[in-house]
Amino acid sequence: MTVITLTDKETAIREKLIKAASEGKKVYYSDLIEDDASIVRSLGAILEKITRYDIENKQPILASIVIAKSTGLPNEGFFEMCDTLNIDAYLSDMQEDCFEWWGDRQQV
Repeated sequence: MTVITLTDKETAIREKLIKAASEGKKVYYSDLIEDDASIVRSLGAILEKITRYDIENKQPILASIVIAKSTGLPNEGFFEMCDTLNIDAYLSDMQEDCFEWWGDRQQV
């Protein structure tokens, strides 16, 4: 089994997601790229790698809380990724799992 290692950029995005999840908040895609516009084209791949990392470490899927301003939902690529990775869960359940998991850890 390969071990997934995140780059500094991927870790920084994951930390933003953890902070938002611990506060029970969703994150807009645009919020993730505001500090670094160079990641626009690679954001989907970054979120997929973070998801694989989360699965490997038996943690809730942080990418589930990333949403588009226009729809309030993740982009189509998120749902395609879920199909590819055989993730069979409701979006609302995945988001709530993130909020509970990370909220509990930030209170310690």
